[in-house]
Amino acid sequence: MIRRMSAARLVELADQVSERDRQITEAIVALRLASGSHLERLFFADVVSPDSRARMARRTLARLVHLGVLGRLERRVGGVRAGAAGYVYFDAPTAQRLVAYWQGEGIHRPRAAYEPGRAFVAHRLEISEWYVRLSEAERTGQLELLGFESEPAIPFTGEGRQRTVLRPDALVRLGVGDVELHSFLEIDLGTEGRAPLTRKARAYVAAWRAGAIQGVFPRVTWITTSERRVELLTETCASMPPTSWKLFVVTTPERALDLLASVPGEQA
Repeated sequence: MIRRMSAARLVELADQVSERDRQITEAIVALRLASGSHLERLFFADVVSPDSRARMARRTLARLVHLGVLGRLERRVGGVRAGAAGYVYFDAPTAQRLVAYWQGEGIHRPRAAYEPGRAFVAHRLEISEWYVRLSEAERTGQLELLGFESEPAIPFTGEGRQRTVLRPDALVRLGVGDVELHSFLEIDLGTEGRAPLTRKARAYVAAWRAGAIQGVFPRVTWITTSERRVELLTETCASMPPTSWKLFVVTTPERALDLLASVPGEQA
């Protein structure tokens, strides 16, 4: 059960936490869900020994759960054998209030805590996985991660002057050399049929036509599970008007990082 924290105690906690605790808190609020493995890879990579790294991550996350900053779901990713790295953490109300306070927005009412369904958890964790992968690529000098916004809401006016909101899985900004690359990420876990995929592709086309994004419209990178799904998604995107096909690329996780870091028109 997540305890309610008084405003006075929250301000006291906000001024006492370590820089790493603050980074973990801000990341979990931005991502909403992340596994213990994700957080270990993001914030404990500087610890050389794998055993020490896992132990330090486990203790830090357990302490933040005890403080009520992080929430932890009952079930683990990968089952019991996954150990502490398989725990799934979420943005408890205290985390949301802390981040709002740090950002100068005051201590507002947070989102309600709840136990999400399996499909939601799997999808959110895959979005978080791509934030982790891009962060690791930045650490090795492959690219600069200039921005990663999970599930942004992008309003636009569609046909018939109807107000609509586009919700990509993520909006990513990368620096590669002297070039800044913008991409929408769509994570496909192979669970949706052709009809919802077509609706999502049409939503991107409508947003592009409406000028929902100032400047160059981000490339829509669909990352899916298998070559068969690549074929299905490619057919789906190809069914859009010919002038809009240039908006989309479809790939698998093995090739996605190189694709995201490539200039449109130059990828293999």
